[in-house]
Amino acid sequence: MEFVQFHPTSLFGTNILITEGARGEGGYLVNVKGERYMERHAPHLMELGPRDIVARATQREIDEGRGFEGQYIHLDLRHLGREKIMDHLPGIRQIAMDFAGIDPILNPIPIQPAQHYSMGGIPTNVDGETPLSGLYAAGECACVSVHGANRLGGNSLLETLVLGARAGRKAASNVKGEKEGFNPLAFQKQSETFQSSLRERSSGKGEESCFRLRGELKTVMTNQVGIFRRESDLLSANEKIKELKERFGRIGIKQKKLAFNNEWIQYLELEGMLHVAEVITEGALARKESRGSHFRTDYPERDDEHWLRHTLAHKTPEGARLEYKEVTITNYPPKERTY
Repeated sequence: MEFVQFHPTSLFGTNILITEGARGEGGYLVNVKGERYMERHAPHLMELGPRDIVARATQREIDEGRGFEGQYIHLDLRHLGREKIMDHLPGIRQIAMDFAGIDPILNPIPIQPAQHYSMGGIPTNVDGETPLSGLYAAGECACVSVHGANRLGGNSLLETLVLGARAGRKAASNVKGEKEGFNPLAFQKQSETFQSSLRERSSGKGEESCFRLRGELKTVMTNQVGIFRRESDLLSANEKIKELKERFGRIGIKQKKLAFNNEWIQYLELEGMLHVAEVITEGALARKESRGSHFRTDYPERDDEHWLRHTLAHKTPEGARLEYKEVTITNYPPKERTY
């Protein structure tokens, strides 16, 4: 779960994605000095470099003071001309106009990197089966390891279509032979536990709020578990997440009825976010190397000898417990990226 993909171009202020197609059509990334800064980071590929390289380069420009207002850089499409933008990128133009009040035919688009995709997820086999009998997963919530440490653009749709279909077929096939072993008591027990939690939260005083905790979680993950990671930041983030999990238990739900109860949705989403944040941080702290989308400034080199392996995280009352398993190497042994 420590392998989190950051998209290099999201609309500043909203984080709506600006497709890589904008750079594919010839868009320029420009800093406050007017430089196409990718020339320093990937001179042969420029704006068409891999997502992780372009995202790190862009964040460096911002961190080192070469961003506009210290927060964003420009994606410049003006040189493409009105006809090409209207023909090839009409959706991107509409997004920029609707959400930033900017017409890319006339002005550059302000962009910044944004968290985009998780390479990790629930471990499954190629048929979507998980270690928990009867539970199937496919898509971004699953990890079949088709993406390795750094997903290629477009492959998530392919994964969803292929492995989603396989999971559906396998589930349909298995359920026909498992009706006799079905245990409704397990579902009843889980339902009772959930309803007990509802009653407990509804009767709480509500010393804490979902909005406050979610905002603090967003800040710590962005600043300390983002594109660039280092041990001191990760340790600090880990402590903050533990604090937030403790405070989470003091949230109260004021709206009692379940129908259209947004408070409950926010509560349950935040609970999941805290668990996910903990696992990402623990995995990133333990992995003392840089690989794919995971970049440690204190361990900038890839280390196949010690870290060519999958991280497995297990939930315990004390927090995440990590284990590791070997990577299956088939026709293409992993090697360093070169251009």
